[in-house]
Amino acid sequence: MLSEIAMLVTEAPWTLSSDHRARSHAAGLSDAELLHAIALSAFFGHLNRIADAVAVPLDYEVQHQPPHAEPATPALPRAPALRRGSPAVAIDSRPATAAALAAWRDYILARAPENHAIAAWVAELLGDGEAAPYDPGSAPAAAPALRALVEQVTLAPWRLDEAAFAPLHALGRDDAAVFDVCAAASTFGVMSRARVALIALAD
Repeated sequence: MLSEIAMLVTEAPWTLSSDHRARSHAAGLSDAELLHAIALSAFFGHLNRIADAVAVPLDYEVQHQPPHAEPATPALPRAPALRRGSPAVAIDSRPATAAALAAWRDYILARAPENHAIAAWVAELLGDGEAAPYDPGSAPAAAPALRALVEQVTLAPWRLDEAAFAPLHALGRDDAAVFDVCAAASTFGVMSRARVALIALAD
């Protein structure tokens, strides 16, 4: 059950449903444990995306080596529609987690004005209808290159390579600035994946 939840949070959080919640309960998971699983799945997706962005190898031994992701692997699907509503389990039921996520989000938003656009693009890709609204008229000058990289980080991080970064490099952004875009997109993916999953569990 946990592996199914983790896979769906990663690939298509909007496809979770009240049936998954009921099956989780039948498997012995409480709502608190289900929330924990969703939050961790979203967070480890962030760590893996950052690892893909900087091509960092594993620095520890694992019993089962993960398969290498081929660049030709299709991208994850986009959400077919925005999900809105009350979550089946509120993140606020874990006050420390909610506070940490809010502080992290606020920190990333404050780092660059364009991060508001990045948050909105990620929310759209993942079907997060509860994300903060964004005015398309205030899109950053590098919007096409930024949006292309944000989409790749969100839906196909295994394709991150120099070719993915080249458009922003061509606009004068150094490696640190490009990494900041990847980190922002991945961060907002944590928030949107968890929020969409928790809303979907109520349906």
